[in-house]
Amino acid sequence: MTDVDSGSRPAGPEPEPFPAGVRLEDPSLVRAWTRGATAALRRERDAIDRINVFPVADADTGTNLYLTFREGDRAVAGAPTGTTGTQLLATLARAALLGARGNSGVILSEWLRGLAVAVRRGAGTAEALTSAATSARSAVARPAAGTILTAADAAAEAARALESSLEGAAPGAAADAGPLPIVTAAAAAAHTAARASRDELDALRAAGVLDAGALGLVLVLDALAVAAAGGVSVADGSMEAVNLDHLLAEVGTGTEASTEAGARQPVTDVSAATAATAPTDTGPHGVEAGAGGLELMFVLTAPASAGYETVAAGLRASLGEIGDSVVVVGGDAGTGTAVWQAHVHTDHLDRALTIAAEAARAGALAQVHVRHLEAVPQHEWGVVAATSAPGLAAELAHAGAVVLLTGGLGSTVVEPLTADDVGRAAASTGARRVLLLGASDVGASDVGASDVGASDVGASDPGAGDTAQLDVDEIVVVPTPTDLHAVVALAALGTLLPVGPPDGSAAHDVDARAIVDEALAALTVVVARGAAATDALRDTAGPATMLATALLDADVPDGLADELAAVLAERAPEAELVVLATGRPGDGVHLGTEEDA
Repeated sequence: MTDVDSGSRPAGPEPEPFPAGVRLEDPSLVRAWTRGATAALRRERDAIDRINVFPVADADTGTNLYLTFREGDRAVAGAPTGTTGTQLLATLARAALLGARGNSGVILSEWLRGLAVAVRRGAGTAEALTSAATSARSAVARPAAGTILTAADAAAEAARALESSLEGAAPGAAADAGPLPIVTAAAAAAHTAARASRDELDALRAAGVLDAGALGLVLVLDALAVAAAGGVSVADGSMEAVNLDHLLAEVGTGTEASTEAGARQPVTDVSAATAATAPTDTGPHGVEAGAGGLELMFVLTAPASAGYETVAAGLRASLGEIGDSVVVVGGDAGTGTAVWQAHVHTDHLDRALTIAAEAARAGALAQVHVRHLEAVPQHEWGVVAATSAPGLAAELAHAGAVVLLTGGLGSTVVEPLTADDVGRAAASTGARRVLLLGASDVGASDVGASDVGASDVGASDPGAGDTAQLDVDEIVVVPTPTDLHAVVALAALGTLLPVGPPDGSAAHDVDARAIVDEALAALTVVVARGAAATDALRDTAGPATMLATALLDADVPDGLADELAAVLAERAPEAELVVLATGRPGDGVHLGTEEDA
């Protein structure tokens, strides 16, 4: 992490604050805020990732907050001139909801939605911040102290207290003063709450760090205060935004700190610190066995008809029975269509997908995203795999891919993948280069650099060289006409994922694309229906066959797997048979055979 300006403030003479009496929904203020908050989160996301231990130490909270707010900023930047501030806030909230990533990103999107809804109803700054905090807390099934929710509550309480004080001194004084003093108080209170978070949550205390999500909200609120002040940081009166080095050094956390000579010291291995104090039945990132090893996220849309208000509560309750870290956000956006984003960590992906499908009976699902929380973060190469087979989602995720589910959920129609869906999934791998399997209809040329992250750190942004390495440089589309091709491709990579160490020193020693191409070239695939698969395997397998893979749809005859094993034992006694259930309706069977080179 470097002490660089975020690029959100203009050079030259110090700008003037917004005039007294300006409201939170001033369009210029909203645009300045979204630019500044996105730049701050981008600048500090690596530092936030490094101290991420709750709810799972998967080192992605900073990235998720950045990607979520970036989606909102892009939507605001693309809004036509003349769009009102209220409309811009609604645009920000909706885009953040649709683009939300991870537990923290989903919560942040609901905080933004609560803010936008309150402003649309004519609320002042303090009331809007209170609505934001209340909405965020209500979206979480089991809120915990010392998190982003605590920081949001503290900010709202400070805003209300200052507004009450101003009104007590002179009626109308709070409105006349504009949002700056109230937002300044809110940002300071969030800062204090973040500093205290280590002593409120056992996981943070054990690792000796502050809450990553709370620090993200500090940056968002400071950016709002900076925007209201015309570009001057309320933290120290300078043109420099709040820098997490300073905050973290104050409390002596295990992350980077400046030495007397100004050099950076290596960050403490937070996940190791967590594992040392965690129960023995945890994975390498502190995920308790059975607590939820897979992360599922999905977007649900439905008509805003009678009873839609109960959807979020119903999803929270149902998902809470089979997982943890449950967050469901969204609702009616005032357009006649309701949109929700749901998030859960679970070991019961099949049941979670059934819950999603049942909720979508009157609507549609999109952005159905599965990730293995215990998978080692990618560095040089990552994999995104698209599939219409829900039964394979867990298998592909455990093999190291970020999975996009495109169908197979009974009668529920999953909306087609978009370039944005692929771009978000690619960013979720944490890799510089990404192999895209199973989505040839959304190619790399469709997912432009602006969608995957590299170009959003453009030449106009000072410090671009410090952050560009954190974005996806390249998406390589691998032709995989069937799910079986994707399974074999991931098996070929095997323990090579992640390919390349974090510092990239061996990045060019392994060509992941070449490894996959070689494996697929040796693969023979045939498609059969039901019992006919036994004859198809008998015709395909031979003495040189070393491995056969069978993907079985949900309605194949009982005992088919055993029959296939008997055929393979007859045709290739030394071969291994791998049978996987697709979970997809129908009696289709995909058979793949590989011979010893």
